[in-house]
Amino acid sequence: MIQAVHKGIEIEMELHQLTEGYWKCDYTLIKHPGRIQTIHHGSEQFPTMDLAKEHALQQAREAIDLAQ
Repeated sequence: MIQAVHKGIEIEMELHQLTEGYWKCDYTLIKHPGRIQTIHHGSEQFPTMDLAKEHALQQAREAIDLAQ
């Protein structure tokens, strides 16, 4: 898992390599106190792990910005 923090909310990402060689990334937003978790499953596929990770991180930051 890869972690980042945006506006005080933790972002955990889990990368998945698909059988075709593509990558997907799910992310979980964790709010404190109480560790309230919101899971978002990645639906897009990317040719590299780095592209999948960067896309998920961008989506997570946008979700946090929209919620606040």
